[in-house]
Amino acid sequence: MLLLVLLVSYIEIYRKIKSNFTMGLIIFTLALLLQSISRAVLLLLIIANPTPASDYPLIVNLLGYSEYYVIIPDALEFIALSILLYFTRE
Repeated sequence: MLLLVLLVSYIEIYRKIKSNFTMGLIIFTLALLLQSISRAVLLLLIIANPTPASDYPLIVNLLGYSEYYVIIPDALEFIALSILLYFTRE
């Protein structure tokens, strides 16, 4: 949701000032949006068809299958995007 708000904000800014920097921010935001959508789709596929622990024993032993490994990066991304949105709107 934050990415969509950022994208709309950058498009509005680009319409006003036609800056290459703002176009870069639009492309950056689109890349993050595509990354988030693909991550969500892949996560749903992984949940639907979990990989057996025997296929990747080293990874399972080192990291385990904890939901925190999915939540922590998303929480950090949310915080970073919130800060970016705050400074964009200021």
